[in-house]
Amino acid sequence: MTMKLEWAGLANARDLGGIPLGNGGYTVAGAFARSDHPQMLTPAGWDQLASYGIRTVVSLETGGLEGEAAFRANRPVEAPEHISAELLRVPIEDGSDDDFMERWARTGLWGTPLYFKDALERWPELHGTALNVLGTAERPVLVHCGRGHDRTGIMSLLLLTVAGATGEGITEDYLQSARNLQAREPSAVEKGEAALQRAGTTALECIQGAMAAVTDDWLRGAGVETEALANIRSSLPGDDTTVF
Repeated sequence: MTMKLEWAGLANARDLGGIPLGNGGYTVAGAFARSDHPQMLTPAGWDQLASYGIRTVVSLETGGLEGEAAFRANRPVEAPEHISAELLRVPIEDGSDDDFMERWARTGLWGTPLYFKDALERWPELHGTALNVLGTAERPVLVHCGRGHDRTGIMSLLLLTVAGATGEGITEDYLQSARNLQAREPSAVEKGEAALQRAGTTALECIQGAMAAVTDDWLRGAGVETEALANIRSSLPGDDTTVF
């Protein structure tokens, strides 16, 4: 089950607690949260974020862009003065990669899990650096992008895979994003489902394919630090008695 956070102004804020683990337990709340862009928060929403105790806000960005394109893709967070959380900006993809852009962005498939495995294999160092930032940041950590769907989706997948979550649980968390966005984007669910049908696959199969790419060799090649892995694995998993 997903743990929705009622932060005024956001449609896609939720905690990564309550997701089933392969050992029969669940991820615990209060370590990592995910959302759409915090700049959409109302003053009341910022107060709700602060009350939740968020200590670090990590903005997942698209590198390799310049000028207006960079600003549109990577709008900076401007927090009110009373928000004491550290604000970090981390690129996890390269917008100057023409092959990637042609294959995924220009075909409209960037907003689906179809691209996840390719992105992880294409840019392991970028994703590894982001895992290091998330794993060593002061918690609770909020991770976000623009819609809270794609960049946030792939990093949530990485966090949950490292923590030992099930493919079914990660997929349900992923699919919740489009459902949450429907009020703002009425075709969000329909477009995703149609793309998967055309590709002859399912969200679960895409998620499982991306998870399978996150091997020990991948983690080493991505430069993921032992401390970051240990922190994620100690902060997210709970036990089979955890109740949400």
